[in-house]
Amino acid sequence: MGIRAICWDWNGTLLDDAEICRQVMNRVLTAHDCEPFADLAAYRATFRFPIREFYADVGIGDDRFLHAAEQYLAWLEERTGEAPLHARADQTLAALTDDGMTQVLASATLPDLLARQLQPHGVGHRFDQVLSISDAYHPSKHDVIAGWLQTSPFAADEVLMIGDTNHDREIAADLGTRFVHFDGGHQVAPPGVPSIRALDRIVDLF
Repeated sequence: MGIRAICWDWNGTLLDDAEICRQVMNRVLTAHDCEPFADLAAYRATFRFPIREFYADVGIGDDRFLHAAEQYLAWLEERTGEAPLHARADQTLAALTDDGMTQVLASATLPDLLARQLQPHGVGHRFDQVLSISDAYHPSKHDVIAGWLQTSPFAADEVLMIGDTNHDREIAADLGTRFVHFDGGHQVAPPGVPSIRALDRIVDLF
């Protein structure tokens, strides 16, 4: 494939936190007299970026967005450390490291919280860089990934992004990187988009 580096998404892709996020979102929805998600499938079918539009889709408009988002972030932080990694995530990262692949992590999570999420799993050393956002209310990873790409020795088409949302796919398209959707996270893979359900399938691509 000519791939020299992999840019991994964290939440939903390596970290199996979609169910916890559904539970926290349901707490927010209940607090705002909105219908909660019946199950993970319903959550995954609805979740999308921009986050404001996702909130609007479930009945929380701009007039309540900031308050609801603050509640969500606070209640989600209470659950830090509960989510496991997806099956074979550690083994996949280790195999790619052994193959000499450069790996970076990019997350729409603030740096301190991301560090606490990473700590229990012992995989931080697998990444050459860990990229995170600075504004929790505008959780776009585009600029931090673009900045890393500009300073890296890699051409855009030598980088494979792996993520679980439309935001990840849109970043890859804009920056010109390759993209594979991990179809086990926060958002269902749309038809026609290259996707995998098991993380260790990535190793088979090389």
